Amino acid sequence: MTIHKINFYLSALKEASEHQELFTYIDRLTQIQQAFMEIIPPQLATPCSIGRFSAGKLTILVGNGAVAAKLKQILPSLLSKFQKSGFIEVTAIQITVQADYYIYSADNSSRERPKIGQTGMEILSKFATNLPVSPLKIAVKSILKKQAKPPKKSSHDCSIREPR
Repeated sequence: MTIHKINFYLSALKEASEHQELFTYIDRLTQIQQAFMEIIPPQLATPCSIGRFSAGKLTILVGNGAVAAKLKQILPSLLSKFQKSGFIEVTAIQITVQADYYIYSADNSSRERPKIGQTGMEILSKFATNLPVSPLKIAVKSILKKQAKPPKKSSHDCSIREPR
C-alpha cells in the first residue's frame, strides 16, 4: 500500500515543471547505472555505483582502493563500451573511493560471523596446542576465542529497553 502512495507522489512531482529537470537527470543516471552494471566485470559490480554525471564526466563511486585501481586499469575500455552502448556524451570517467559507503549497506549489516562446528573447534584446538609459539598459533587461538564468544548485538538494534 505504501509503495503505491510513494509512486503516486513521485509521479505527481515528476509532472511539476520545477522538478522535471531533476527527474530527467535521475532517469539519465538510472540508465547509465544499468548500462554500467552490464559493462563492468561482475566481480567489480557489487562495490561500485554511479555517482555524478556532469559536463560529460561520469563519476564512479567505489568501496575501496583495490577496486579503484582495477577500474583505473580498464578505464579506456569502460569509456569505449559506454560510448558503444549509446552514451556518447560520456567523455571522461573519474573514480572516487568512498570507503565507508559500503560498510553500512543492508547486505553487510545483516551478515553474521561464520560459525565453526564442534568438530572443527576441537581440531583447531588440538592444532593450536601442537604448534610452537608463533603468529599462526596466536591467530588460531584468536579464532577459537572469538568463536567461543556469543555474537554481539547489532548497533542498529531498535528494541526498546526497560528503564532501570
